[in-house]
Amino acid sequence: MSSKKRIQKILYGILFLIIGWFITSFILLPVIGVFREIFFADGSFSIDVVKKLTASKRVVSSLKNTYLMAVCTVITVSIIGIFQILVTEYFDIRGSKILSAVFHTPLIYGGISLVTGYNYIYSSNGFVTKLLVDVFPGMDPKWFTGFVGVLFVHSFSMTTYHILFVKTTFKRIDYSTIEACRSLGGNNIKAFFKVALPVIKPSIFSATVLLTLMSLNSFAAPAVLGGKDFYLINSMILNLNSIGSRDLAALLALVLAFTCIILLLVMKWFERRNNYVSVSKVPTKIRKMKIRNPFLNVLVHGISYLLGIIYALPIAGILIFSFADIQTIVDQTFPKSFTLENYIRVFSRSVTLKPLMNSVKLSLIAVVIVMIICIISALAIHKNKNKMTLILELTLLIPWMLPATMLAVGMISTYSQPSIMVLGTALLGGFWLLPIAYAVTSIPQAMRLIKASLYNINTSHEEAARALGAGPIYTMLRVILPAMLPTAVSVGAITFNGLLSEYTVSALLYSADTVPLGIVLRTPATNPDPYSAASTLVYIVVLMIFSGITLAATQKYRNY
Repeated sequence: MSSKKRIQKILYGILFLIIGWFITSFILLPVIGVFREIFFADGSFSIDVVKKLTASKRVVSSLKNTYLMAVCTVITVSIIGIFQILVTEYFDIRGSKILSAVFHTPLIYGGISLVTGYNYIYSSNGFVTKLLVDVFPGMDPKWFTGFVGVLFVHSFSMTTYHILFVKTTFKRIDYSTIEACRSLGGNNIKAFFKVALPVIKPSIFSATVLLTLMSLNSFAAPAVLGGKDFYLINSMILNLNSIGSRDLAALLALVLAFTCIILLLVMKWFERRNNYVSVSKVPTKIRKMKIRNPFLNVLVHGISYLLGIIYALPIAGILIFSFADIQTIVDQTFPKSFTLENYIRVFSRSVTLKPLMNSVKLSLIAVVIVMIICIISALAIHKNKNKMTLILELTLLIPWMLPATMLAVGMISTYSQPSIMVLGTALLGGFWLLPIAYAVTSIPQAMRLIKASLYNINTSHEEAARALGAGPIYTMLRVILPAMLPTAVSVGAITFNGLLSEYTVSALLYSADTVPLGIVLRTPATNPDPYSAASTLVYIVVLMIFSGITLAATQKYRNY
């Protein structure tokens, strides 16, 4: 063996030792830590924590609320999501392009920023609720709390999977089959159910699975809107952890994890038992159909515009009020004057700018970790089909199957004390645990996308490089990585964009020195300080602008 090949082999070995250490330290040990916290908290096996859970009415209530919320969310989001597709792609609705753009707004802001924005608009002090109370004096101004508030946010923010999956599939329907159905006497509604629905059924099924998982793992909405009496599992985990009941928090996280895994297995079984077949192979573009019934036409238009207003109001309200003075934000229904004072205060003071800079720094570190691990692992898995790479792939997908709160609780349990895996230090309360947790929760999605990109690389280029005498490292650096670059840049940018306002693991793992933006965005819900509310509006506007630019730039870069 030549010295060059020996050096390459040593380098590969070092890289995979580092990846193995990372997986063991921050994926496997935290999972083991959850079980240890539950059943071996005192050093000996015990199931007392299970008795504590069943005896706590609030904890049991959070379980019931979570499962009921998941069912209700699937129903409301499915109705709204499919209706949006119909009025933007199937029926001829005036202003459908504007409606389509408005319905896409959950893609440019989400998580805690979206929930905070909705809370600002629809809470008892929000301008929409103030207007409604003026029109309907008997209306409860605190309607946007508890179950109703959380379900409202879920219903209008979780339609992203219908936009991304179902709508894309719908556009591929063969219009000639719809025309054939109508020529045989079917109306537009019958054509949809008999022809279009069977085609989009697989996408609806996939969207429903992901939607259910998203609802079960909801954290920001119940944390902000739940109040003192309404909890879902994740918000209860946060509450239990804050009062030192780590065993109960760990058990709840484990219950949620098993629920998600069972749901995935059941859905996979159901999917295999049902044969979904598309009825069109070479589709003719759909031509939108007019609603002939005058009453139905007016009704559908009215509902469409009402949905559009509900989606547009939070963004419009946040943008407008971010330029309002402090007094207007506190007690005025609508601004009478505008100012740049809020933006100047946020970007000119270190106190208000620090959370944004913290999130940028934490997210950048996490993205670098994700890209290194995913690119190296994806290349190894793609090139070498064996038991080791299979184990590597399955291990990296563990965070996708488990709730982020479970991993966070496991990291608290594992690294609240000095650990030999991190040179005898205690990471909890320090800087590094949070970006590592960000990376762990981001790896599965990035891994799947980067691995998929490898199948599009022309293998003849690699063969040509090897035929010309290029070594494996040279081929990887000059042939494979440039081909992967568009996907890697897109994945990195989207990951970074999502982590800027991350709240789930931040709420459990942040320290006083590294308060991220997600924590600050929740502050107005617990602190009525008008300056805090004004700063939050500016943060959300900045996040929306950055998100829009990122999505547009990555799409353009990928097309290029």
